[in-house]
Amino acid sequence: MKKLSVFLAAVIFAMSVWVFPVEAADPGEIEQLKRQMERLIEEQTILKKKIEELDKTQAETQTMAVEVEKKIVETEKKGLQAGYDKGFYVKTPDGNFLLKTNLFLQFRYTFLDFDREINANDENWSNFFVRRARVFFSGNAPNKDWTYFFHIQLEPTSAVNLHDAYVTWKKYPYAQVQFGRSKLPYGLHFWQSASLLNGIERSILSGETDPDGKEDTKKWPGGNANFQVSNEDSVTKFPLGGLHLFRSQGVQLQGDINLFDQDGFLQYWAGVYNGRNSKGLPNHDSGHLWVGRISINPFGKYNLLQQGDIDYSKTPKACFLVSGFHDTDRLNKVRSSTDGKEQSVNSYDYKGSGYNLAALFRYKGFSADAEYGYERFEQDRESGNTWNRFGYRFDAGYFVIPKKFEVAARYAYVERLKDNNAADSCASGLGLVSVNGGTNNAVEDNLQEYTVGLNYYFYGHNLKLFVDYSYLTRELSPVPGSAVSVDDQHDNRYRAMMQFYF
Repeated sequence: MKKLSVFLAAVIFAMSVWVFPVEAADPGEIEQLKRQMERLIEEQTILKKKIEELDKTQAETQTMAVEVEKKIVETEKKGLQAGYDKGFYVKTPDGNFLLKTNLFLQFRYTFLDFDREINANDENWSNFFVRRARVFFSGNAPNKDWTYFFHIQLEPTSAVNLHDAYVTWKKYPYAQVQFGRSKLPYGLHFWQSASLLNGIERSILSGETDPDGKEDTKKWPGGNANFQVSNEDSVTKFPLGGLHLFRSQGVQLQGDINLFDQDGFLQYWAGVYNGRNSKGLPNHDSGHLWVGRISINPFGKYNLLQQGDIDYSKTPKACFLVSGFHDTDRLNKVRSSTDGKEQSVNSYDYKGSGYNLAALFRYKGFSADAEYGYERFEQDRESGNTWNRFGYRFDAGYFVIPKKFEVAARYAYVERLKDNNAADSCASGLGLVSVNGGTNNAVEDNLQEYTVGLNYYFYGHNLKLFVDYSYLTRELSPVPGSAVSVDDQHDNRYRAMMQFYF
């Protein structure tokens, strides 16, 4: 519009220049031209006003658009967003508040062909079992520096149980603070998430075999103190379950340190907790459990929670872990070394300590884990007992069809009492084994597991089907003076499991 105005002015100027020579010749024509010029000037004035009005309207429109955009942004900031991204979530647009919910179900079938040599194992066992039914809540609030995790156990064999509940301050990756109830940072296998395993269950190194009820006589190996995930004798507090620390309440410092151009080349955890498998109860004395772990990752940080190589790593991944713990407790009872009966004594300190060495490797669908654990427990009293135990395991897997079909194998070995004998079995709470019709006539030397499995991942770890076979053995020695022959225990186990995690 402005260009048109300039053009009209130029025309008027040209006409005025052209008129002067004609003026002397024809006054009528000059008068007519003057009237035309006046109309043109009038029209130009009107046109200028319209242009000014249009410019004003355009400016007002732009201002209104900016205001509307501001209001939209302000409305979004006040609102919430919901959807699914590896879990059902609700969050604010700026991401400072996030609540994610996951549902987890493992449905398992087990057939256990028991060795009849063990007196209590007089019948085979076939069972459908909800191994895990869990709900997870995770996220961050009031900003991304503060994260939280809540893990609720719902399977029918147990009451509703808050397995994990902790908050982590993560502002500085190299110095993060976590407090609440959680797994203790010790070892590798129990630390690996049950939802991210490449097998139906963890190995006997963690004490996980089948049903987890303490009174269930069908929990392998049966016949005496069954192998629990985490179980201590009620009198001596000697652990009869897996070589790990389970869960407890406490606080820990952890961090990822970048070195040698590798993210997370070094990871560390150091914490103090109420004790081993404290079950959410308050600490009953002034002693605590201290634990530490270091991971060296020469090819960069790897997700230690995941077993196997479903990601089909295009570059090698390796981790080397060293863990240690020290624990103290105050007790006033012992067990007899002859019959295992409970006896009251003067109060004494009970000291526990241990270390764990682990390594893992991942590359193009191949995975390998190796782990060794050793623990020592000492009664600090006159004529007190000292017990040692150890175990190790090897897990391997390979994806025949990348990210879909995997074959897996495992070997695990555990001595719940190193160099075990009848006196230690009775005094610790492990107990003797009754075989071939005899009573308490055998000593447990060791437990061994040989497992092979096939895994099919329909939708990654979210939806998968596992089948496996295990040859389980327990080597036994006769109690001195026993008149009944003692052979080793040999059991066969067949399992299948569907996993649903969303």
